[in-house]
Amino acid sequence: MKFLIIGDLHGQIPKIYYKSFDAIIAPGDFCSSEVIRKQAFLEVKERLKNPNYTIRWYDIIGKKKAKKIIKKSLVDGRKILEYLNSFNVPIFTVPGNWGWSHFKNEKWEFMNKEQFNSYLIKDLKNIINLDSKIKNFKDYQLVGYGKCNSPEYPQYKSDIKKKTYGDLKKAKKKYKKLLQRYDTLFKKGKKPLVFLSHNVPFNTPLDQIVNKDSPRNGDHFGSVIAKRMIEKYQPLVCIGGHMHEHFGKCKIGKTTCINSGYGSYVNTFMELEENKIKKLEFKYGKKGKYSPY
Repeated sequence: MKFLIIGDLHGQIPKIYYKSFDAIIAPGDFCSSEVIRKQAFLEVKERLKNPNYTIRWYDIIGKKKAKKIIKKSLVDGRKILEYLNSFNVPIFTVPGNWGWSHFKNEKWEFMNKEQFNSYLIKDLKNIINLDSKIKNFKDYQLVGYGKCNSPEYPQYKSDIKKKTYGDLKKAKKKYKKLLQRYDTLFKKGKKPLVFLSHNVPFNTPLDQIVNKDSPRNGDHFGSVIAKRMIEKYQPLVCIGGHMHEHFGKCKIGKTTCINSGYGSYVNTFMELEENKIKKLEFKYGKKGKYSPY
C-alpha cells in the first residue's frame, strides 16, 4: 500500500514528486495564514505577560480587514483541496488549526462559523475528514485527530501558574474527555493502525519550537493526547504536521512518528506491507525557509 504524505501547505499548491500512490494523507492547515499569524504572535506575547489580556488580533487590525483576510485564506485553502481531489484517490485529512473549524467561543461571531466541512471540503468526493473517526482502508485502519495546536493540558510550570483553579479544572476535564474519546476509537482497531494527528506527539525531536520570533521559542508544543495514544496502542505509524521547523521521523516504542513538514516543496512517500513500513522516503525539491507554527 503506497501513500503520498503532504505537509502543512498554508495556501501553497504542492509540488508532487511521485507518480504512483494509492492514497494521499494530509494533516491539515491548507489555508493561508501569514498576515494573521504575525498579529496572533503579538497577541500571544501580550497574553504570556498578562493572562487577563483579552484583545484579539482582529480587534487590532479591525474586523472589516480581518474578514477580508479570512475569506482569502479560505479561498486559498479550497484551491489546494480541489487540486488534491483531482488525483482521484482517497485523500485522508483532518482540520488543522488553520481549517477555520475549531472556534466556538470567540466574541466575534464570524470566527465561530464552521468552515472546514461546510466550505473547504464540501462536494469534494475524494476528501475524507478523519477527525474523531476510524476508517477501514484496504488492509489498514486510519484514526484521525484534528484541530490540536498545543498540549491539551499545560505541561510547563510557568503556564500552570498563570491559570486559575477554575481554568485548570476545565482544561483537565476537556483533556480527560479527549482521552476517553480516543481510547474508544483505538480500541476498535482490528487491523494495523495509521494514526493521523494534526499535531505531532509532545516532547519528541519533532515538536520543539525553534524560532526566535515565537513567544514559545524553545518549548516542546506537541500533542499530549497523540503521545498517550502512541505509547498505549503502538500504532504502526503516526503522521502529523503543525510544527514547521521539523521534517523527518522518530520512534516511540514500535511506532514510527512522522512530521510531514511545511510548504509546497515537501513530500513524504510511505509504502506499507502487512504490519511494517516497507519504504519511507522524505523528499524536497527546493528547500525553502520554514514557517513558524
